[in-house]
Amino acid sequence: MDTYSNWESVEITTTAMILPQDQGFRNTVFVNLHDVVNELAEDQNGVVICLGTFAAPLMTKIELKPSCLSSHHIYQDLDKFITHTEFCRLLSERIVLDCAHIPQPFSVSFYVRVTRDVMLPSIVVRSRDMFQRLLEEQTMELTNLGDEEETTCSICMEDFSESHDDNIILLPDCFHLFHQSCIFKWLKRQRSCPLCRRVPYEEDLETE
Repeated sequence: MDTYSNWESVEITTTAMILPQDQGFRNTVFVNLHDVVNELAEDQNGVVICLGTFAAPLMTKIELKPSCLSSHHIYQDLDKFITHTEFCRLLSERIVLDCAHIPQPFSVSFYVRVTRDVMLPSIVVRSRDMFQRLLEEQTMELTNLGDEEETTCSICMEDFSESHDDNIILLPDCFHLFHQSCIFKWLKRQRSCPLCRRVPYEEDLETE
């Protein structure tokens, strides 16, 4: 998970709960990462403009059971999930600082809001062409979904089912699945996947 290479700001809030002594002295740290994206693009004059700010529909949750409350040990645990060195270091130092004065054993939750900039292609596929291509080329049948594929639309959080009167759209390149009505409504406001920020048919645009 290396989505924080261009992060602009980090906001961290902490909630702590002291556990009963009979539960042992094993501490638990929960890290909840909430990704907020500023989508940028260059206009015809080369001026960078902000197309909008959007929050990812899902929050990444990490559970740690540190054997030692040192920034080095916390860093090693976080490094399994976050590969960006500076962000991982900042977060591990904050965890150690906030946990230092909490009586053990404890359970602490950190809510981390990360705001980052993503530069989109300066040329964007026309909406009508994109929606038509998605409908014609990327409509999936429920029976064609494999066992390892997503079973829930990440926008409305409802399962894909035969009783749901809506097509299933598989986005090209990233292969994330959504209900047609959900993803079309999303793409009318912005032009990238809500989970990974890839732009549908971006490679086709670059070759034009």
